Amino acid sequence: MIRFKRTYAISTLTFVFMFLSFLTSAQEKSTDIRTINNKKYYIHKVEKGQSLYAISKIYGTDVNVILADNDEAIDGIKPGQELKIPFDLKPANSVKPITNNTNSTNLDTNRYVYHKVVKKETVYSICKQYELTSAQLEAFNPSITSGIKPDQMLIVGEKKNSGKANAQIKAITFNGNGNNTPVLQDSTISKPKDKKEKYNIGLMLPFKINESELLDPGVLTQSKANFPQLQSYSVDFLLGFQKALDSLKSADCKVETFIYDVDDKDSAKIENLCKSNEFKSLDLIVGPVYPSGFKTVSAYAKQYSIPLVSPFTQQNKILFKNNLASKTNPSQFTLMEALADYCIDSCKGNSAVFIVNNGMLKEQQYVKAFKNYYNERLKQLNISLKDSVVEVKGLAGAKAKYVEGKKNIYVLFSNNQVYLADFVTQLAVWSDKKDVVLAGWQNVTQTDNIDQEYLNRVNYTFPSQSNIINLKAYSSAILSYQTEMSSDPSDYYFMGFDIAQYYLTHLKQHGPSFISELDKYPFDGNFLRFKFFHPDATTGFENRGAYIFRYSNYQLYRSQWK
Repeated sequence: MIRFKRTYAISTLTFVFMFLSFLTSAQEKSTDIRTINNKKYYIHKVEKGQSLYAISKIYGTDVNVILADNDEAIDGIKPGQELKIPFDLKPANSVKPITNNTNSTNLDTNRYVYHKVVKKETVYSICKQYELTSAQLEAFNPSITSGIKPDQMLIVGEKKNSGKANAQIKAITFNGNGNNTPVLQDSTISKPKDKKEKYNIGLMLPFKINESELLDPGVLTQSKANFPQLQSYSVDFLLGFQKALDSLKSADCKVETFIYDVDDKDSAKIENLCKSNEFKSLDLIVGPVYPSGFKTVSAYAKQYSIPLVSPFTQQNKILFKNNLASKTNPSQFTLMEALADYCIDSCKGNSAVFIVNNGMLKEQQYVKAFKNYYNERLKQLNISLKDSVVEVKGLAGAKAKYVEGKKNIYVLFSNNQVYLADFVTQLAVWSDKKDVVLAGWQNVTQTDNIDQEYLNRVNYTFPSQSNIINLKAYSSAILSYQTEMSSDPSDYYFMGFDIAQYYLTHLKQHGPSFISELDKYPFDGNFLRFKFFHPDATTGFENRGAYIFRYSNYQLYRSQWK
């Protein structure tokens, strides 16, 4: 069950449904209509990122109906491809239209919940009242495409749940008034709460409700602008989190989720929330997502022995002085160290490793840190220092130090796209028939002016905080998301799922005490790897779980390194 703080509840519901409305309205039926073999079709040109399921929702039909006239789509679709969509279609899962007669004998009150339209009501206001998207309401009532009228009876859901039909988010009264101000004390170590049968989980995300309510989906669609990323990522994280929560339901352990719209800029709002009675009742907090807000919440959470999780921040300093805090996103230095360990573990004795210094001041810290960590690890593992990493100056130095008969690994930590494009291109051309590997940051693979062919030639290798090639494991979760949102989920959906699964599974099994021993519970999710490190008793837990990927034979592979 999800509960919203009342002061945010109506606004948050408005935002979620406006977001759904935007996703639906942003994709319109094609105006290209043709007659082929005496049958009328919409000719739909596939856009980048569109799925066959999303297209079926645009036209209010079923995927199988589209496949019946487009055999080639069975093997997948691609941008620019044209699909024939039958012109004369009844909406998928449609029901018999309801007349405006209040006493109509067509009303199936045993199966459906109805709403009688009153004067000045709109489709939007009805959707908001019953927590539906406009597409869902239209599927129940096909006739509303031509408008609604007073006294019209509309189906607003099926009688399978109590309360509002198909409601997924329920509002409750918020009793915390901020008057009970705690006196924070500086204690070094906090003790977790005891195990119990019901847990309250607080989810603090930047939905930015006030800003979102001012957006006009129609204007965004017309200008082909995207819905603000921060808000959409927050919704994705919430939906993934709730999906995992639903899968973990059991009779012996109940979980209730409280969702808060938390923006780091509003420090007063965060302070008032932390002083409320409801805050004190929480057993686990996920968020806020930014360091400043997280540090404020952390101070209060520590006072009440409430564990809290940072889902996105890479900075380790947010864990200082709170042993019940943890962060799931590895830092850049952690990813760098993971790459160093991979080079040592996978290539020792048969490789020459070089760290490339491109002369840019911003990137000197990584050159120095990589050298120090790599060589220190060699000492710890009793590996000969003749295998220590060698620093080379730019591309010329990399070429000059090449060692015949060995795998030559060049590590380049740079974010300068011009330099990267030039280095990768020249190294790829020069390395023909040479045993060369280039390693660095993941974002190199997403740089537009770097040819993927060249990344394949140099067997580009990089660390990542997520398992970017394992999304098939989420097939059922993805289908659920597509059904609800008529689009494909972002990475934040999978992050929300894995974080909820990890923390709530252990919470059920071990109680809150597991929070103070996270380093004893490593776990590989389908998208995230949890491998916590605890530097000392007064500091929180940093996740050092990372994956290593490499290009080979024009495919991206995940290394079996752990």
